[in-house]
Formats: sequence, structure tokens, C-alpha cells
Amino acid sequence: MIKKKPNFVFYYNQFKDKIYAYFLYRIGFDRKLAEDLTSEVFLKALKKFDDFDGDKPFQPWIFTISRNHLINHYKSAKRETALTEVENFLPCHDNRAEERYELERVMKIIDGMEEGDREVLLLRYVQGLDNGEIAAVLEKEEGAIRTRISRSLTKLRELLNE
Repeated sequence: MIKKKPNFVFYYNQFKDKIYAYFLYRIGFDRKLAEDLTSEVFLKALKKFDDFDGDKPFQPWIFTISRNHLINHYKSAKRETALTEVENFLPCHDNRAEERYELERVMKIIDGMEEGDREVLLLRYVQGLDNGEIAAVLEKEEGAIRTRISRSLTKLRELLNE
């Protein structure tokens, strides 16, 4: 029996929020820009949807398109990623001020890390991709991704303890 791949709308509904969140974290919490980039990615994906191999997972495919689109965006804008004004976008609960402060601190530290470290941490712990999916997105071996995540977490822990 031939397996039929779901239609594009199915994938769009399943991944639009993940791609939006990916852009939101990567472009300094600029919601309008994240919405624009998300729309642009799904338009690109729709145009190339016939080329998508339905026997393979969709998530690495759409994140690869998203990552490449973000790289192109920064090349054309000639600017660097910055997580700024994080406190304006974090949930504010008076009884959780310490947690809010710690989350803001962690995000600022991650923002200051090397691009490769920042990328694997965000893909793994914010986007929830597994090591195999991250490897597919970054076009690296899964073992290299596992090592990079481990080393990135070690660096993050060291920076948090400073």
C-alpha cells in the first residue's frame, strides 16, 4: 500500500507556531518580523512542497528552510542576532519575579554565546527538536550534534555560575 503524504495545510497547522517561535527567539522578540519571516518560509515551502519526500519527516525539512531563510535575512539586513528587551515579552507574575529575572538572565547569556552554541540550544530546548532533527537541519552528523549540545550546556552552566 502506498503511503500518501498529508497535504500542506496539515503541516502548516502543525508547524506554524514552532517556526514562529524559532524566529521570535532568533530575531530579538520582534513579533512583526517573526510573523513576516514565518509567512515567507511557508510560502517558500508551499512552492517547493511537491519536492518534499513524504517518506521523510517534515520538521527537519521546514526548519532547514527556516534556518536558510533567516541566514539570508541577516545577510540582506547586514545585522547580527540580538535578544533585546527580553523583559517586555516574558510573562510577568509578581510572585514569580525571581523566575522571570533568571529566565531573562539565561536568555541574555545564551544571546552572548557563539552562534553554533546558541543555535543548538534554541533548537533543542526551545523548539524541542531531537538530535537527529537538529543534525538534519544543520547538515551535521547526529554524534556531532550530541557533542555540541553537551559542550554548549557546559559553557552555559559555567557562564551562569560566573
